[in-house]
Amino acid sequence: MFPFLTIFGRDIPVFYAMGVLGLVCATYVAGFRARRYNLSRTDTVYIASFAMIGILIGGVLLFGITQIPNMWQNRAFLSTHFVAFLIRYFGGTVFYGGLFGAFFALYIYAKHMAIPLGNILSLTIPVFPLAHAIMRLGCFAGGCCYGIPFPPPFGIAFSASLGAPNGIPLLPVQLYEAAVNLCIFFILWRFSAKERDWQSIACLYGLLYSFARFWLEFLRGDPARGFVFGFSTSQWISLALFATCLTWILLRRQKTAWRR
Repeated sequence: MFPFLTIFGRDIPVFYAMGVLGLVCATYVAGFRARRYNLSRTDTVYIASFAMIGILIGGVLLFGITQIPNMWQNRAFLSTHFVAFLIRYFGGTVFYGGLFGAFFALYIYAKHMAIPLGNILSLTIPVFPLAHAIMRLGCFAGGCCYGIPFPPPFGIAFSASLGAPNGIPLLPVQLYEAAVNLCIFFILWRFSAKERDWQSIACLYGLLYSFARFWLEFLRGDPARGFVFGFSTSQWISLALFATCLTWILLRRQKTAWRR
C-alpha cells in the first residue's frame, strides 16, 4: 500500500491525512443541519477542532493504557531512552479512547460557549461514523489495525506496510470496518432526520457500532490491542457500551409504558 504522501517534498503519513479528511468531510456534512440546532457552519468548524483534540488525547491515552504490561516489563528504558519509550508506548491510538475524548472535549466546548450540549451532540454524533470510515481507509493504506492471515482472493498482502507484516495475505478488516461505519452513518443520518433527542441518537450509535466492533475484533491480527481473559480492550468496551445502551433503551420504553 502507500503509507506516506509526499507533499512539497515532505512525507506525510496517509493515516493522519485521512484522519483530517474524515473530520473535514464530517464537518461539511454536519453543516447542512447546523441551523436546526441553532448553530452556524462556523460553529461546526470550532466543534470539529475541539473534537479532533479530544480524539487525539483520548486515543493516545487509551493506547498507552493497553501497553501498561509492556511498559512495566521494559520500565528500565524509561530513564535511559525516555523519548523512544514514549513514542513506542504512546505512539498509537485506540478509537474508543478517541470517541470518549471527543465527547469530553465537546462537553468543555459547550460549557465554555454556553451552548446546549444536546444540540452539539445531536449534530455531531450522526457524522462520527463518516469520519471514522474515512480514517479506517488511512489505516488500510498505512497497514495498521490489520487483519488475520487469510489466503487470496480475500487476503491482501502488503508490500510497504509500517505495521502489518509484508508479503503475507491478510484480511482487509480496515475496509470491512469502513464499510460498516458508512452503513451506520446512513442509518443515523436518516434516523436523526426527524426530531430526536441526543440520547436516542447516541444509544443507537452505541448499539450498532459496539455490536459490529465486537465481532470485527475477531478478524484483527495486530497484537498491540491489550487482552484480558481472551477479549481485547475494545471488545470489553464494546460489551459494556452495548449493555449500557440497551439498558437505557429498555428502561426508557418501560418508563413510557408506565406513563400510558
